[in-house]
Amino acid sequence: MKSLFKSLASFILLFFCFSTLVSAQKSFQDLAELNDKKWGKLVKSYKNNSTWIDQLQGLLNEELVSEDNLPNPKKIGVLTMQIWDYSQTSSSKVAQTTVYTKNFLTPEGSNLVADTFMETMLPIYEDKFQAKGITLLEPKEYLIDAEKQRLYEEGPSRIEVSGLAKTLGAINSFLTNADKGQGSATATGYEFYPISPNTLATDYKSPASLGLLVEDLGLDAVLVLSVELRLVKNGKSMVFNGMQAGLVGPIDDDQSKEYKGRIGAGMMNMYRDGMSFSSVFFDDVEPFEIAKLSKSGSIEEWYLSGLDVVTERMATDLIRGMEKFIALDKSKD
Repeated sequence: MKSLFKSLASFILLFFCFSTLVSAQKSFQDLAELNDKKWGKLVKSYKNNSTWIDQLQGLLNEELVSEDNLPNPKKIGVLTMQIWDYSQTSSSKVAQTTVYTKNFLTPEGSNLVADTFMETMLPIYEDKFQAKGITLLEPKEYLIDAEKQRLYEEGPSRIEVSGLAKTLGAINSFLTNADKGQGSATATGYEFYPISPNTLATDYKSPASLGLLVEDLGLDAVLVLSVELRLVKNGKSMVFNGMQAGLVGPIDDDQSKEYKGRIGAGMMNMYRDGMSFSSVFFDDVEPFEIAKLSKSGSIEEWYLSGLDVVTERMATDLIRGMEKFIALDKSKD
């Protein structure tokens, strides 16, 4: 009897904790109002990772980069604002025949969603960086000639991802049944770069290839923004799955020095090309509705109240992570 009582008590406690977690994620406003402790548990940021600092310290230790040339970005370009559509295929029976329907957003729909988010988010990021003496530029502001425009448009084909990151991505697609290729697009004026801030934060090859591109574009770093969503209820509702932001830039290394013939030399040389400076993303958000759609697929109503505060908190964490990276500070404050 005591065993049964303990099991029941444990179940009730578990249910209460789960209910509390879910109730805190019903809207952007709920996310905005999370206290710092709950925010820190939900959002992955510099408090969860110091790997990049170890990588940069390694370059310093090997004298491949000097303290005078540590990253200190003053001109950052917004590389892309991505929409990752995780909608799934639904099925129904019609005259004993199974009919499959894909409720992915159209490219035009994705573009509309990206523009709507960007309208709120971009001014906040601009203000936050400006307060730190950093200029944040849109593509139209840093693609100042035909050569840079070409580099930017061809940039996605230059991004390489490590084998491990590719494998993990394939596993994630299989488990979530996600087809990221459909309905994924960017805000107006931005190229789609098929790499998320999360991957850039955990991979070593993609930041290196992106770092070389950033250097060619004449920037100190780039900001990558992404929003994850899906359509549900046969395309009548759009729900939020997550949001990410990441900073990646080149490393001003001593190119006169070779580093080879040692274990890990290949990876160290990739760090010399580019690294992740900071990232922030929601790791486990209970999906909530952000828009209601009509039968024709147009947006009837948005539910974005609180997005501005969420963006501000993410931008604060992102910039704080960058500052700690530059200072080689691994503390979590």
